[in-house]
Amino acid sequence: MTTDQRRLAGAGPNEYSGLARVIYDPRRDMLVATLPYGAQVVAHDPRNMAQLLFAAGVRHGKVSMPLWVRDDNIAPAAGEKIALNWCLNRLGGQERGE
Repeated sequence: MTTDQRRLAGAGPNEYSGLARVIYDPRRDMLVATLPYGAQVVAHDPRNMAQLLFAAGVRHGKVSMPLWVRDDNIAPAAGEKIALNWCLNRLGGQERGE
């Protein structure tokens, strides 16, 4: 876990507003999220990325990811996008007591 990830793990849901941008970094074979205030979060697994983003205050619907038709070299795979969004939605439901 990077220093930013350790710091973000303790962040509350109201740390910032705006969209987090998640891309695929082919050199590192990792997902990289950039938060509106500039911090980056990295993870190999989209479910881990969702947990880190959720801990940083990112909720379902607040993540942008490039489309493969425009940015095929940095766009996360469709399955990764689905897993990340599903996990963020599930975490939000748990937070709301659903």
